[in-house]
This record gives sequence, C-alpha cells and structure tokens, in this order.
Amino acid sequence: MNNAEQIGRAIGLKRKQKGLSQTAFAELLGVERKWVIRLEAGNSKAEFGRVLQALDLVGLRAMLRDQDRATGDDRAQPSRLDEVFSRVQRRDR
Repeated sequence: MNNAEQIGRAIGLKRKQKGLSQTAFAELLGVERKWVIRLEAGNSKAEFGRVLQALDLVGLRAMLRDQDRATGDDRAQPSRLDEVFSRVQRRDR
C-alpha cells in the first residue's frame, strides 16, 4: 500500500469481512463514525496512532521498508524500522 486511500480501502474491506459496522468499529477505536468514514475514504490527515490501532483491529499489519536497501524484490529483508514500528504499535495499545 502506497497511500492513504489504499490503506483506507484495505481497512474498510477487512472491517466488512469481520462483520463490523462503521459505528461498531468507531466504538472499538474510541472515535466518532465520521472519523471511520474519513479514514476509509483516504483521509491523509488521520492521526497516525489511531490508524495503527485501526489496522490492528482488523488484523492488518503495516510494514516499513528502507528504500535505500530495497532490491526491487518486495520480499527484501526488513530494516530496523520494522522493530521501531512494532514498538510504537505495542505502546499505543
């Protein structure tokens, strides 16, 4: 996923697969339904911590990749940024 719109669409699809309404999802996140609507529409100004929480709730995992180390293969070795990202996700819970 390369942009906020793709992330929002992915979250919306997974939310629906899990049988969650936007209202129920918003309650789990502690936000208003309007926030979920904007997130799924690709709001690029959504709070990063909440976006991570939303990804976690629907069972999606975001990965960071160091472009300087990328080989053109999407299975490139994870960078130390993945470790940092994991710590941020745990702290937000």
